[in-house]
Amino acid sequence: MDIAGHLASTQMLDCTGQVTHTLTLLPDGMVEVETASVTAIVDPTSKIIMRPPGVVLPEQVLDQAAILARDGLSL
Repeated sequence: MDIAGHLASTQMLDCTGQVTHTLTLLPDGMVEVETASVTAIVDPTSKIIMRPPGVVLPEQVLDQAAILARDGLSL
């Protein structure tokens, strides 16, 4: 069963309106962050990037991951 359409998600845009990051709240409470080049998993409570190793995301993206995890059920 594909549950992707039922998960809370949000998109971050750049100044031209292009999507730079797509954040999805996963059933286990982690947040998946997709960019054009990588898909990362973030622990929103600690704002630590769990995988893949070595990935760096802007602080604003980690902040939005925490907000999505906190407010995602009420979206």
